[in-house]
Amino acid sequence: MSLTAYSQQPLIFAQINDTPDQVIGAEILRLAYQRLGIAINILPMPGKRALIESSKGRLAGEVHRIYRVGEDYPTLVRVPTSINYIEPSVFSNSKVFSVTGCKALKAYIIGRTRGVRHAEVCTQGMANIKVYNDSRVLMENLKLNRVELAITAKINGIIQLTKLGQHSITVLTPPLQKMPVYHYLHEQHKDLIPKIDREFSAMHAAGELESIRNRVIQEMLKQARMR
Repeated sequence: MSLTAYSQQPLIFAQINDTPDQVIGAEILRLAYQRLGIAINILPMPGKRALIESSKGRLAGEVHRIYRVGEDYPTLVRVPTSINYIEPSVFSNSKVFSVTGCKALKAYIIGRTRGVRHAEVCTQGMANIKVYNDSRVLMENLKLNRVELAITAKINGIIQLTKLGQHSITVLTPPLQKMPVYHYLHEQHKDLIPKIDREFSAMHAAGELESIRNRVIQEMLKQARMR
């Protein structure tokens, strides 16, 4: 398809429900595609469903996901330049300890969000796992002590806790890791990859990606405090 054709028919990208770091990614996509003259729409949905819809080509792709998604879902093609990053972290309502890695968590009842790959990989093979539809519900259940620990991206957990007005829950340190995240396009749109990657690369060089991240985080925190 030509850029003219793309500009006439909006591309639809999946964004995971109630996931603040994806709001950052969506904002970056809007600006980058606007500069290419391509209309896009962002469609929030549960994480697992998003991967099904995008990998089957019923959506144009994903706002952003971790590197491994490109290995696990070969029809989703990774745009080379990372546009954001996440810090998968452990949140606790009562347990306080230094996080040494995923294996150190296996004795606890752990909550995670369905379809979030970094949390799925971290808890793979563990027995006491509870899965929730989004990070808001995850943190609510941690607050109610239905799980002992919750794994989610650091900024997601902090914003959800701010919305809940919950101050007893803490984020344990250090984060499990810092992971770059990448925009994904279904293979039928792979001709767009060099074009959108040039935009991302230029935005990175100009400091725009970090600037957008910081601005959106501050806006989300302000909104969360007003609830």
